Amino acid sequence: MGLFGGMKHDEEILKQFDEFISQGASETEIKFLDSMNAIVKLVENEDSYSTNEKLKIYDLFSQLSNCSPTERVKYAAKVRKLLK
Repeated sequence: MGLFGGMKHDEEILKQFDEFISQGASETEIKFLDSMNAIVKLVENEDSYSTNEKLKIYDLFSQLSNCSPTERVKYAAKVRKLLK
């Protein structure tokens, strides 16, 4: 692996995140947070993300969980970019 090549991230995490976001608009707040925690767990156990990437993702998930439903799209786009 080259210095700037980086590891390829698990596409399944991104796929599950996209499903989570698309269903999030119709879920209760508790169900939304439970679904989000499942994605956080996947990121936590994925070795292809650096510690710095994981910290940025966790920060955005924290903001996503504390924002209004109308702001979720903005934070979801940022998370999605990091999960790629």
